[in-house]
Amino acid sequence: MGKSPVVDENPVVRQEPVVAGGSRWRALVDRALPEAPPSRLPRRRLVSAYVGAFLAAMAFQLLIPAGRSRLDHLWAEDGGRFLYDAITQPLTTNLITPYAGYLHTIPRLVAELASVLPLGWAPVVFAVSAAMVRTLVALLVFAASGAHLRSMPVRLAHASLVVLLPVGNTEPLDNVTNLHWFLLYGALWALLWRSAPRVPVVIFVVLAALTSSLAFVLVPVALVRLALPRVRAVPVAFLVGLALHGLAMARTQRAPYSDDRFEPLQVVLAALLRVPLAGFTGSEQVQRFYPAFGHVPLLVALLLAGVPILAALRWGNLSGRLLVVFSVGCAAVVITASLACNWINVLAVQFPGVVMRAQRYSVLPCLLLFTAMAVGLDVLPRRRWARSAVWAGRIVIAAILLVSIVQHVRVGGGVLTGVSWDQTVVQAHEQCAAGEPYGRFILEPAGWLIDVPCGYLGE
Repeated sequence: MGKSPVVDENPVVRQEPVVAGGSRWRALVDRALPEAPPSRLPRRRLVSAYVGAFLAAMAFQLLIPAGRSRLDHLWAEDGGRFLYDAITQPLTTNLITPYAGYLHTIPRLVAELASVLPLGWAPVVFAVSAAMVRTLVALLVFAASGAHLRSMPVRLAHASLVVLLPVGNTEPLDNVTNLHWFLLYGALWALLWRSAPRVPVVIFVVLAALTSSLAFVLVPVALVRLALPRVRAVPVAFLVGLALHGLAMARTQRAPYSDDRFEPLQVVLAALLRVPLAGFTGSEQVQRFYPAFGHVPLLVALLLAGVPILAALRWGNLSGRLLVVFSVGCAAVVITASLACNWINVLAVQFPGVVMRAQRYSVLPCLLLFTAMAVGLDVLPRRRWARSAVWAGRIVIAAILLVSIVQHVRVGGGVLTGVSWDQTVVQAHEQCAAGEPYGRFILEPAGWLIDVPCGYLGE
């Protein structure tokens, strides 16, 4: 025992900080990417809860009026590009062939499945597959967010927005073409989830990286995750998938949507309408509020979003603050890049239906914004004086979810009303029986169609 003080005072031993530098860096990364505490529920009840949530989310997406219409209508690129390519070209060619400048691995795989089943089942295959992937992302977000959100109500609401997002009720609903927005959000949480089951999450991040052209925005998170020992399989898999996707993108050219030129102010205003305001009210309501009240609803939305975000920056821990900064910054980059790179004059705010056009651009930025808000709402209950703010935040969350549910179940909202798939299948067979070389299939929205060789139809 007498030797301990001598060792403690030895100047040679005091040089340990040279060795501990790596330890301090690792400790900092540990604080930035904390590990989720184990669930208090018994394993059987936990599995039952996840299964119940999965079934409820699937039923919601497929049985609401707009969801049911997707079981008998095929959306745009789902049929016009991915199904058609699966019918006319081998899978190996399709998987390495970019469309619109980037790969679409998951849509290609879904289309390949649809192509080997009876063609009349195609809309069901696409709709169910899209709903399943979106539901799995929601469950992944819930599981992974346990390290960052300790309040169960906030955590449940946060994950449920993947399915109930107010800007996800028309264009992004039940089609695989727009899954990459949800996949990228899931990839963020997969990279943050230290205790994730390795094999399924590795597969998920690889597929996400090979499907989303914007996956590069998550490189900082992947690099930080690499600093942690024994949990590097997920970030390594993500970066490998991203590198392969980057090679494919470098070998193709993306044709611009139009020659219209944008002004930075137009992009900023369109972005603000599409994210904080549409995120709270839904895209349909922005069309009513903006012409009637101008910028007042936008200022209210910025206030509602800003209060919990500022609370997170003021009282949150290191991981919470980093997540807020990254989420808000990433949301701003994604929405401005999406608008600027795909600008068409009808996206300007003075055009009617501005936020209903290309509604898909709002999906990921809104999810990231709500993540930043969730961190703040999770922090506030720790301050005694903030009880009123906590209840206000819960009311806002409940209102968002209620508005979204109403928008989703609204009769006529997002419902596809064109020629049904059953009708177009019959018409295509009739065309082939009349001696035509192709059978024409009508898709949604209006103007989309494909001509399928009669040999494929068995005619």
